[in-house]
Amino acid sequence: MVDNRQIYDRGRDRISEQTHYARGYSAIKGLRVLIAGGGVAALESVLALRSVAPDDVAVTVLTGSKEFVYQPLTVLEPYQPGATLHLAWSQLAAELGVAHIAGRLDAVDPDARQITSEEQGQIDYDVLVVAIGGRRRELVPGALTVGTPGADQAFAALLKDLRAGRPMRLSFVAPFGVAWSIATYELALLTAELVNRHGSSAELSVITAEREPLEVLGSEAAARVTALLALAGVELECGRPVSGYQDGRLKIEAGRARSVDAAIALPGIMGRALPGVPRNQDDFIVVDEYGLVRGEDRIYAVGDVTDFAIKQGGVATQQADAAASHIAARAGADVTPAPFEPVLRAALLTGQGSLYVRRQLAQGGETEIADEPPWWPPAKIAGRYVAPFLARWAEDAESRLSR
Repeated sequence: MVDNRQIYDRGRDRISEQTHYARGYSAIKGLRVLIAGGGVAALESVLALRSVAPDDVAVTVLTGSKEFVYQPLTVLEPYQPGATLHLAWSQLAAELGVAHIAGRLDAVDPDARQITSEEQGQIDYDVLVVAIGGRRRELVPGALTVGTPGADQAFAALLKDLRAGRPMRLSFVAPFGVAWSIATYELALLTAELVNRHGSSAELSVITAEREPLEVLGSEAAARVTALLALAGVELECGRPVSGYQDGRLKIEAGRARSVDAAIALPGIMGRALPGVPRNQDDFIVVDEYGLVRGEDRIYAVGDVTDFAIKQGGVATQQADAAASHIAARAGADVTPAPFEPVLRAALLTGQGSLYVRRQLAQGGETEIADEPPWWPPAKIAGRYVAPFLARWAEDAESRLSR
């Protein structure tokens, strides 16, 4: 698995020659900032710029989806329909006082400072923020892959059978290549709670390629998650990469297999080949500590589309904040750019409440664990701006976290 220190060090050192702010940009008043994307990285970018440079930049957001979807709560949908927050981007843009354009980002012309959208044609910009996310891909062929077409409905049908008392063997799989595996443990614990509540007969297991559960959060957090799984009656196997599921059998490393009625696996996140924007061999965009794209000085990238190994909403908001501070300074705002210094914050849904974990990836990787919220509001995505902004709409949904 990926080493936590290497994750951080690569992010800091890979393009240390790019200290863009030190180049001494001349302030550009009325800077036209185009933010492309409809997820949490895009929303945090909008909110951060409206906060730190409200009079210095003109913001337009280009979204391929009509709605902002609060992704971390989608894990609750099979158990509590309606848990996920959906907000129309037209509503958000109007409230925030930014322009909104419906359309996807298809290509970039850095020399002309122009993007192409199939729906909207060419759109000019002074600064572009690419926040289009990654692409999900199946890592365990034959398994139900979370978030892919049809998988959610199939999993809901399995839960319906469990509620009806059908004996079942289910495995929840965190495949090799997934650095942020929290949904695996949430699904296992939430299913165990459902089984217990309905008096169902089920054998539940977690099979992870990680050396310990939620490895990226450290050994103390892993021990707590291990104890929660044991208490819930969920078997745990670590260090077991799964290669596929066929004819009721999970294919595990070294020719081993496990017979189960269904396997639920997390997807991998792939990059996006965006014409006109430099990318690495995996189609992720390489950025510096302020989000500037390697080799470009008017294009930023934040969130899952970047080459930072951990694909997590809170990380995306921190990247967005760093980019916004850098853009604001370029526009002449009285702001000192603050580089991306990743801190992981996790609210693990256990079926009996939440377990809160905070880990500083830099400076020794200190970990803090709590049963009560150590940040406020106690959102799954603890973004500086997005968490309080969404709290007014998310109060009902977020209250589910403490049940």
